[in-house]
This record gives sequence, structure tokens and C-alpha cells, in this order.
Amino acid sequence: MAATDASLPIARRATWRDDCLEIVCGIANAGGGRLVLDADVDGRGVVKRKTNRLMKTIPGIISSALDLTCAMELVLEEGRMCLEVVIPPSPEPLSYRGTFYLYQNGLNTVLDDEALDRLLQPEADIDQKWETRPVVQASLDDLNMGLVTRYTGALRDTDITTDLDEVAVMEEKLRHAGLMTGVGTPTNAGILLLHDQPHRYIAGATIRIGFFGGRRGTPLFEDEVTGSLIDQVHTTVDLIFDKYLADSAITRHHGGDPLPREAVHEAVLNAVAHKNYDSGTPIQISVFADRLCIDNVGRPPRTWTVAALLGRHTSRPNNPNLVGALRSLGIIDGWGNGVGAMRMECIEAGLPEPVFELRDDETMVCFQMDEDSVMRTSLTSTDLTSSGSIVRAAMSDARAGAREAALQQEVGLTLNDEKVLSMIDIDGRLTAPRIAKSLNISESTVRRSFKRLRELGIIDRVGSDKSGFWRVL
Repeated sequence: MAATDASLPIARRATWRDDCLEIVCGIANAGGGRLVLDADVDGRGVVKRKTNRLMKTIPGIISSALDLTCAMELVLEEGRMCLEVVIPPSPEPLSYRGTFYLYQNGLNTVLDDEALDRLLQPEADIDQKWETRPVVQASLDDLNMGLVTRYTGALRDTDITTDLDEVAVMEEKLRHAGLMTGVGTPTNAGILLLHDQPHRYIAGATIRIGFFGGRRGTPLFEDEVTGSLIDQVHTTVDLIFDKYLADSAITRHHGGDPLPREAVHEAVLNAVAHKNYDSGTPIQISVFADRLCIDNVGRPPRTWTVAALLGRHTSRPNNPNLVGALRSLGIIDGWGNGVGAMRMECIEAGLPEPVFELRDDETMVCFQMDEDSVMRTSLTSTDLTSSGSIVRAAMSDARAGAREAALQQEVGLTLNDEKVLSMIDIDGRLTAPRIAKSLNISESTVRRSFKRLRELGIIDRVGSDKSGFWRVL
């Protein structure tokens, strides 16, 4: 039975007694929480023998009586040392000696038949997002303090046993950001961002990379990237370019990266930020001889089409707390510009725009490593079955509309026309000099493209030549 942050129970007792097993049972049935006991310490703060013995024996007593695995922590609370029993939620109603308990509002009550029926058939909690659920097995101690201090703005790593004021400020900032609950338990979002190995608590919180060469099926070699989400992004991009693409024919021919590194970095970061982590499925990156595809469980709102994704749109994250924290760290801008940035990087590198595909519960982006590969490869064996459909999927909505308009008027568009159109479709305020420099063509060529696209009714100028912008019609 899931508990919200506000109802996550904490029970306090002076010492461990037999009725504490009833309380542990009740808290587990209430969605998990903590049982706090007084700890014996001497004047120097050294834990006495009785407390040490309790720390060793209580988890075994609980496991034997309730078949429940609980952690023990020594914490400082309101200036005194305490023992905390960290109690996970029970996946199904738990009984102690045949009696079912439920801890609510500071009271541990015995469930009658009607209350037990409600516990056995709980209503879905539609208000609590996955990323805000508490991870009761973890505490502030388990987080990477370097990441915590970086996020909260602390000047140094903090000794959480002595620097109580600084810890209180940290916890308040983490609670405000949805990375910690009101009782000092990290949320799923907090574990994802601030833990060194989030996959220990959240299944599938990793990235898998596989090299398939020129065929499908089993990869020729593969890696699984773990670590904090921030480290996963950097490690994955380094692996892609230093290992998976290092020996590609394009790299050997041109002496440089076959894909824009910033575009791939943005795609990996987008996948990490917007993934549905409740799925338990890693992000999968497939590297072929002529393309790189990033497949992720999680997609934009179901009302969005690929055309909406390619156009201007607001940021609609699946994980708003995680995205907000990444924005606070300066890792993402949070304005929904990621797709536009990927497209722009590829255009400026003289490569086809990345292909996006939205499925029922997945988002895929595929980078082509040369112009001809758009015609020669298929993204999926079922969805894109002809070269024509591949070309259509690879274009932005603006480019496809421009081709249709040009055909109707029996006017041909040059490749430069289409590239110029793609750039102003991403950012209408781009100037002719900036576009010319990005595409390595002359300003006069860009201005001819402006004129041709305008005459065809594909673009229009809003405002003056100096302060206005181009609008794709």
C-alpha cells in the first residue's frame, strides 16, 4: 500500500519492546516508514554496548518474525543520538502472529475485516508521481555528498554527524525540489540524481550500448553504463565516440567524428531526463555501420506527433522534479530546445537531420552518418518498409511541405534551399551570415534561398529586416 510523503509514518519509542514488532508490521502495511528508538551514548558520544547489541539483533528479530528486511541507522535527531529502524513497504498485507496492524496518525490499530478488505484491494493512488515516491531503504547518508553539495550550493562536503545546521539547509532544499521527503528519505528522483549507483534501488536505471555492425540480432559487443545519471551521460557519450565509432570508415576518411558530439550528447541527456523509470528497462543505444539509434521507454504527450516534436514546443517533461534539478545544475535549459539543438548540429555538420519516431510508449531518435544511408537503411522492419517512407520520416514537416509546394508549382528546390529552410524552421531569427557560415555557403546563396522560399509561399518575414524573424507557413 503506497504512502504519500505527507503520510509516511514515523513512530517513536524509548526502547525496543515486544510491541515494537506490531508497530513495524503496522508501518509496513502503511507504506513504509521509520521506528525511532533512543540510543545510549557516553559523554564522548561513543555508543554503549546495549545500543550496539540492538543494532545487530533487531534486523534479525524482524526478519524472523515478519519475513521483512529492515535497515538500522544511527542518527542525530534534535541534538541526541537515536536508532532508526528503516521499514520498507510490504507488497501485500502483513500480519504478526495472525493479526494485521496499520500504523496511522500516531496510532497502531488492529484491522477489522472491513479495513482488511480495503487494504487487500487498495485504490490506485493517482496523485503521487513515481519520481516523488520515497525510497525508505535509503537516507541522506547513502547519497553522494559531492553531488548533494553541488546541487544545494554548499561550499564543501559536509560531515553529517557534526554540521547539523548545514545538513538542515541541505535537507530543506532537497525537500523543496522533491528530491527528499519530509522525514529525510530520498525520493526516486533524489536517488536518480544524487546516488552513485541508482540501479541498486531502481531497476533498469542504466544505459546499454551495443554494436551491431551491418546486421541486426545479437550485438557483436556491448557495454552497460552505471553510475549517477550525470556520470552515465558523459560516460556513454565518451564510449560511443572513443570505442563504438572510433574505427568507422567515415572517421578514418574524414579524420573526425562521424556525428556531431553535441547532438549525440543532447539525445542521450534527453533520454535520461524523460525516461519512464517505472518500466525497469534500460535506455538502449544501437550502433550500426551507418547509423546510431537511441531507444527509450517514455514519450512526449500522446497528442504530440513527430511534426509537433520537431516544431517549437514547450518543455513537457515526464519527470518534472528530475528535470527541474538538472536545470538548476545548468545541465539542461528546460525550454524544450533539445530536439532543435540536435537538428541544428546535424545540419551544420552537413549530415541528414536525425529521424524521430514516437511509438505507444517509446521514443526513438536515429542519427544517420551519411546522406546515402537515409536511402539505404530502414529504422524498423515493420514500420518503415520503403525508401520513400524513410525519406519522409527523416524530414521535418516544413521540408516535406516545401517539397510538395514546389512540385505543385513545377519548381525545384535545391539542397541548400532545404537546409536553409530547416535552419529557420528551428530558429526563425537566424541571419543570412549565420546560416551561410553554418552551411559553408555564400550569403548570396542563402538570400537566393530566402527569395525562392518566400515566392513559393513557404516562408514569410515578420517585422523588419533588422529586428524581425522568418516564419514557416
